[in-house]
Amino acid sequence: ASPSDFQRFHNALSTNLKTISDNVTDLEKLAQKLGTPEDSERLRERYHRLQNETKNIMQQTNDALQELNNARVLTEADQRRKKMLTDTLPKQYLATLSRFQQAQHIGARKEKESLDRARAISFHQYGTLDSQLAGDFVSGPTYDQLQRQAVSSIEQEVDMRALRERHEQLRELERNIVEVNELFKDVAKLIHDQGAVIDSIDEHIINTEVKIERGTRHIESSVKHQSAARCKIIILVTILIIVIAIIILVLALTLKK
Repeated sequence: ASPSDFQRFHNALSTNLKTISDNVTDLEKLAQKLGTPEDSERLRERYHRLQNETKNIMQQTNDALQELNNARVLTEADQRRKKMLTDTLPKQYLATLSRFQQAQHIGARKEKESLDRARAISFHQYGTLDSQLAGDFVSGPTYDQLQRQAVSSIEQEVDMRALRERHEQLRELERNIVEVNELFKDVAKLIHDQGAVIDSIDEHIINTEVKIERGTRHIESSVKHQSAARCKIIILVTILIIVIAIIILVLALTLKK
């Protein structure tokens, strides 16, 4: 990878993180309104659309982080650039991912509660209306009664269609929760692996320092042993010279006699 490649990684990831963070802030606000008087079909559609868009950006971000992690480095400068990116961006991204998951879970819970209430209201409303119409039909249906029955059936069908759409939106949200959970695990594993690599490098440096220290002590010990041995040799040679000198002196005196 070249310096321009690392700059491209930095720009793309920084832009994605900013977009995701802004989207998550909006999603958190929207999720709080679900199931409240401020809830509406338009609000739910915006929540689901923004949630899908954010998930897609997250997938792109995961791919970019994986590409960055696999980028080859040829120089120390490249190594520093890569380390600067891998030390900060994945952790920032993981924190944002966690916020997004929380917004998803809150949204899914409140949407499910709201959908259950809407189903109960619909069942009660149309169940009561059907009973009333059935009572009116006992004496024979009139034109107005038939018209009310037709309108009621249409409204009920519209209501059921809306409930089915909301149910499908909820299922899609639950599927997205599973997919984002996989993205979260991928990033967490990436950070863990990078930490393991760093730990391995640190351990290697420590082991190297220990070996160097041991080697230094060994050399110092060897020098001391060699110095002691040299001193012993000098002493022995000196003693030997003295002994030889004494022997020569004794022989010389003996020959003179």
